Amino acid sequence: MQGKVTAGALLEHQHRAIDAGIRPVLEGGGSLPALHEALQLLRLHLFLEEEILFPMLEQHGITMPVFVMKREHGQMWPVLAALLQACEAGAEPAALRADCDELFKLLQIHNVKEEQVVYTAADDLAAQGLHEPLLATLDATVDVPQTWSCAMAPR
Repeated sequence: MQGKVTAGALLEHQHRAIDAGIRPVLEGGGSLPALHEALQLLRLHLFLEEEILFPMLEQHGITMPVFVMKREHGQMWPVLAALLQACEAGAEPAALRADCDELFKLLQIHNVKEEQVVYTAADDLAAQGLHEPLLATLDATVDVPQTWSCAMAPR
């Protein structure tokens, strides 16, 4: 990662790594292990945002942008879950192209808003000393519980 290391920079770096794991499948290549790794990173990324970042932002009155991000996570969740299941079943990457395309398009719309609004707000709060441990908390090794799903995932 280049530049100042902030919570926003860490999360943006994850966005790029996720894209890099999905994009080759869209281009007719890619490997199942690389795709699976990117999808697992996306699952971790959503967990970190919803369980650590978003509550901190909501505590400081940043509720509407967080609501929008949670809603968009919920839209992504079924596609992510289906892709993870297909990877774990050993599907061919070419067979996953349509779902990868759908997820990738959702991510491209979502990530720009998240980076410009949510991450900027988080970094501003951290710069004011309101949440100094945020970066360390997000950067810690975390195991996402198997039963966890994002807040607005279809039930």
